[in-house]
Amino acid sequence: MRRRRPYGDDMQRFIDSWDATDHRGKVILCQNHGITYETGKKWRLLGVDDYPQRPDSVEQRQAERVLARRMRPNVPLKLQTKDEPQTIAAFCDPHNPFQDKDALALAESVLIEHPPDYLVYVGDANDFYQISKFDKNPNRISKLQDDIDDTKAMFTRHHHLFPNTTQILLGGNHEDRLERFLWTDAPALSSLRCLTIEELFGLDKLNIEYIPYDYGLLVNGIFLIMHGGISSVHSAYTAKRMYEKHGGCGLCGHCHKGGAFQKRDRFGTWGWWEGFCLCKLDPDWIEHPNWVQGFTLVHFMGKRFWVEQIPIVGTPLSILYGGKLYKLDKTHNHKDTA
Repeated sequence: MRRRRPYGDDMQRFIDSWDATDHRGKVILCQNHGITYETGKKWRLLGVDDYPQRPDSVEQRQAERVLARRMRPNVPLKLQTKDEPQTIAAFCDPHNPFQDKDALALAESVLIEHPPDYLVYVGDANDFYQISKFDKNPNRISKLQDDIDDTKAMFTRHHHLFPNTTQILLGGNHEDRLERFLWTDAPALSSLRCLTIEELFGLDKLNIEYIPYDYGLLVNGIFLIMHGGISSVHSAYTAKRMYEKHGGCGLCGHCHKGGAFQKRDRFGTWGWWEGFCLCKLDPDWIEHPNWVQGFTLVHFMGKRFWVEQIPIVGTPLSILYGGKLYKLDKTHNHKDTA
């Protein structure tokens, strides 16, 4: 049976064995590898440099992915707001199709009456459940297209609800699942433009800008909005760790909590905020998670900003904002604009 060509250390061992034996030994070596003597000479001539590592190995694909990431200019997108007061609404972690439709509808109700200038999705807009590394419910394996359509419908609905609002999608670790899956498990498909986040969700048609995972959005040079990769057990602990890691001021998602950390020193006052979540609080992969639903408004006036954290709490869910109580009536239904 013909063996596959060795790579890396295996090729080096073949070369060492070839160089250490006579002609008869080389013939036996080729027979042991299931190849002809001429093929053995070719392997030796090309050497280990031509076959440093098996190109279809998981290790090689992971190494290439890490190298490509390091070569990216990992700097946040810079956003400069106008001189007059402007507001950014931050929606964190809806995890479609595991979004809480009631919580999302309440947040939308507030924004319909108080339209923001910008709507920023702070990562994990889509869960990409089917391509995760975790154990999966087999009944959901074939639902990836449905999940993508669900997320696309949310973007489209907001495009119609807030026609004068600029939408920006920040990648989260769940959007990053797509690239990791393609690079590791389906590298032959990784160059297809139809499999990018932008194409899958039709972002160009909706005029939504996409910022890859952990790049972030730097507003007016003073406030960094990013999904982040830190999640602490207690509220505000993640905000503190984000300050320790990044410094300055900002808002993050990922932790599914709402909290704030402030610090004053000789150079000024600094703060980081956690942006809540808009997903269900009873997912089937974790019991009784310590999560809180809500969203955040950040009001900018040049280099100054004010943060409003708006939790969504109660049974039924409700929001108190601007002296008004927002709650869903019994006739409310969830219609997505496709």
